Amino acid sequence: MPIPLDVLDGAWSGQEAGRGVGASGVERLLSAIAEQALHHGARAGLNALVEAAVGLTGTGGAALHEQELRIALRGQEPPAPARAHPWQRFHEGRAVLVLGEPCRDQLLRQHLTRLTGLGDALLASLAREDAARAEQKRLRQERLRLVEQLAARERAWSRAAHDMRTPLLVLQGYVEMMMKGMAGELSPPMKRYLERMRQSAGDLNTRLQRRHRGDGPPAVDGRSLLSAAFGPGRPCAARLELPEEPMRVRAPRMTLGLMVRALERLLTGAGASETVMRVDLPEGARQWRLRVQAQVVRPPLPRAQASLERLARRAEGQVSVAQEDTGLELTVLLPRLPE
Repeated sequence: MPIPLDVLDGAWSGQEAGRGVGASGVERLLSAIAEQALHHGARAGLNALVEAAVGLTGTGGAALHEQELRIALRGQEPPAPARAHPWQRFHEGRAVLVLGEPCRDQLLRQHLTRLTGLGDALLASLAREDAARAEQKRLRQERLRLVEQLAARERAWSRAAHDMRTPLLVLQGYVEMMMKGMAGELSPPMKRYLERMRQSAGDLNTRLQRRHRGDGPPAVDGRSLLSAAFGPGRPCAARLELPEEPMRVRAPRMTLGLMVRALERLLTGAGASETVMRVDLPEGARQWRLRVQAQVVRPPLPRAQASLERLARRAEGQVSVAQEDTGLELTVLLPRLPE
């Protein structure tokens, strides 16, 4: 994005390029370049810096180098730093600014030196941005590798579980036949042993089926998660009305924890106040009901609401949101884990 003309006009102060450059105008230039880098990245800031150097001097072109490596170019390509005249070259840290023509004006050279110093800082920012992009790419590839590895392990475990269930069912069948007396009369101790074998086989089969469906371990008491996120002293504190019995939800602890954090972000983004949270178990229902009532200054952010709904679906739950004026009412239904 080019530097606005009014900024360049202020730097030139209405004079011929290279003469009578205003100090306040150069400050505006530096601020404009820094703003470009802040909003569009360090490389955009470096391009704006080279453009500013061309505008200040009126030269045919300029380039910014990191040592001998050219990073940004504007206009005609100037000579390499090693072959450039000393009046064409400005060196600060790792940054080398080379002009297409020598600059003999002492004041203008001071301003160009300041630009080169800013260029050195932008080069450091560019290196950090490149490192961050490389790290993000590495993490993305690592995530894909872990997902594929997890999927392969799940498939292997599913095959192993199937192989285990087959002889287990055969064992259960023989135990049932013996319990019915098809193998002859059994003594009381033998009946007790067979009953224990049947119970153990049934428990093992249940665990295999649960693991095959991807069910995680039962979550901890949901009341502790709500108290930790919305208790007194928390940024999004609320008046909690929790049941006396444990709030056992049929969902992994991680999923439930992510839901609580998503609810906290939703309320914070809406500027919620006077928040009241009630957890109850409607009569005859198999779901916990979390009702949230609050006064808000703005509607909930769509992204935060979508995140909460997605996590609720993952836990086989539901989310409903209703807003009237400044009042927000949110209801979350979560499957109850039977005792």
